[in-house]
Amino acid sequence: MSTKVTRRTYPAYKQRAEVKAFIEWLAQHLGSNQQLKHAYVNRKTGKNWQFADLYDAYQQYEWQHPGVPHLKVSAGSCAISNTNALNALSADLSVANCDETMLRGTKATMSWGGVSARNNQWLEVNQKGLANTVTQVAQVLRSGDLDSPQFQKSLRFNAGMTKVYSLICQDFIIYDSRVAAALGMLVVIFCEEKGLRALPGGLRFPWAPAKEGENAAVPKCRNPSKGDAFKFPGLRRGHHHAIWNMRASWILSQALAHHSAATSPFLGGGAGALRRIEMALFMVGYDLGTVAA
Repeated sequence: MSTKVTRRTYPAYKQRAEVKAFIEWLAQHLGSNQQLKHAYVNRKTGKNWQFADLYDAYQQYEWQHPGVPHLKVSAGSCAISNTNALNALSADLSVANCDETMLRGTKATMSWGGVSARNNQWLEVNQKGLANTVTQVAQVLRSGDLDSPQFQKSLRFNAGMTKVYSLICQDFIIYDSRVAAALGMLVVIFCEEKGLRALPGGLRFPWAPAKEGENAAVPKCRNPSKGDAFKFPGLRRGHHHAIWNMRASWILSQALAHHSAATSPFLGGGAGALRRIEMALFMVGYDLGTVAA
């Protein structure tokens, strides 16, 4: 079982007015499952995806994942199949107590997420001491102390490692380019509904471009920025990624725990509620549909 993240994550950040306001706004939207129409065309398959709201996006979740032979997990693509695979990987990583088993578990996680290439190279080069490294970083993430000496070193934290830590630390989402894009989009909607004229500092969730060729005929948009008022920064690997991964995880957890979200369909059955909303954001964030201004 994964270990629960403590609630000491950046007390000053948690008290920021815009953070509290966004949590309440998001909780209300989750509780009433308000409409959030979004559509795009998958560049690889040509499929036209259409979502009526966030929960609809979760229900349509699709990620073609490979099997995990050493855990007897079959390949699949739906939310249930992926949840089963992630639960098995989580259990495997949580008991990995030597470098060999940690290497096997982390590489299997990279394979599930389709981010094996360079991540596997790094994992193999750094196999010696890998179990201790992953364990120490996970402990820092749970404590919320990102000023820890462990985080002042050359920390590897990217779209691959966020998947690993999300499986070891409870209440910790996978913060990749798709999730970041959708979260930023929600922030823009929040700002517009509240009549804000600038993007609040505590909600400047960094974004990252999609992995595709520089000369893609129809590039996917994952930059949620809108006009001069709402400009989001780019995501940087390492400490920067870890900070915002932690903040996003905490905000989503708080929104789901808020009394206004008590009737949210995300809270019922299947995968954990936080994983379910992460899956919804993943689906929405494939392409924001317009080129950011």
